[in-house]
Amino acid sequence: MKHRARGFTLVELLVAIAIFAVIAVLAYGGLDSVVHQREQTDSVMNRLRVVQQAFALMARDFGQLEPRPVRDPLGNIPLAAFVSTPQNLPPVTFTRGGWSNPLADVRSTEERVAYQLDNGQLMRLTWPELDNPAQVLPTKQPLLTKVSAFDLRFMDNNGQWQTQWPPLNTDASTYLAQVPQAVEISVTLKDWGRITRVIEVAAQQ
Repeated sequence: MKHRARGFTLVELLVAIAIFAVIAVLAYGGLDSVVHQREQTDSVMNRLRVVQQAFALMARDFGQLEPRPVRDPLGNIPLAAFVSTPQNLPPVTFTRGGWSNPLADVRSTEERVAYQLDNGQLMRLTWPELDNPAQVLPTKQPLLTKVSAFDLRFMDNNGQWQTQWPPLNTDASTYLAQVPQAVEISVTLKDWGRITRVIEVAAQQ
């Protein structure tokens, strides 16, 4: 006697489809969670890379300070090699050495650099020459976003920390060719909080 092959009933098919749908939803939810986690990880790593690059650049700049004064835009008054006071804009301006010259251009290996906070961005400003006329504008390079504060302190020759340079209650003219022994940089990020680094200045005074 031959037995006729038995197929799936409608109820069995509906149950199978429902089970498959549940498994598919769970699998999609798990995959979406993995993708979202990966995106968050990539975002954090990219942010970390940018922060590390910014601090590495600041470490090179402040670590290679040079006691070389410059002339004001009119060429009459000497400006200090390093200056940072509350009324300054930009708040810190200085001469640094070690400006690489791979193309052997006819220029100095010293560079005039400044840092300032502009609408939540930490900006690096550079000038093409040390003694620049008034009409020469700096090149601006954004380093970090989401910055709420940028603070600096400077170590003097006595090992004391100062909040401005030249230090308060000193003769500014005696500091024309003097730079700090060390610079403390504090950057407050809206997403990561306050990051502080102390940089020793290589220049011998």
